[in-house]
Amino acid sequence: MEKIKIYHSVWKNMPTIFILLVFTIIFIYAMAQGKDTPLWVWGGLLFFGLGFLFMLFVVLRERLLHKPYITITDDKVIVNHVGRIWEYNLADINRFELHEYRGWGLRFYFSTDIISVHYKRNVEAKKMGEAEGMERINRKMSVAMMNAQEGIKANQLTMKPKQLCDLLNKRLKQRRMPQQS
Repeated sequence: MEKIKIYHSVWKNMPTIFILLVFTIIFIYAMAQGKDTPLWVWGGLLFFGLGFLFMLFVVLRERLLHKPYITITDDKVIVNHVGRIWEYNLADINRFELHEYRGWGLRFYFSTDIISVHYKRNVEAKKMGEAEGMERINRKMSVAMMNAQEGIKANQLTMKPKQLCDLLNKRLKQRRMPQQS
């Protein structure tokens, strides 16, 4: 089977990058207007400016350095989020399931798609047993929210979340089939 590479979509991230850039310019303009710059202007510039640079970095890093966000191979799924790498061995997984979270928060509409990773019971117990501190708390919260210890964020990618989840389950099914000679 072929290796599949999935990137963050430049076009789907463009509105967020543009909004962050506009607010960064507004705060730079506000700083240029007076000698005594209020602390909230500095905070706004720091928040929106760093957000703009981070989003631009994430999208351009993947494209320019050819480092995909998700790589699907015959035996594992590799998620590379800004240098932090998670590997999911398909031999340890029962299934993948898509969770769509939609709603209002802090006056803004939000939309998040997460593909939950449902491990086999023995692997799940081992991962929870090995987890300590914040990792253990995160795993318990994930189980409470989506009945799985781990998940893969599937927003704003070059592939739709449902297609990605179906592809992962298909790869899992293909892996389980005995090799035919």
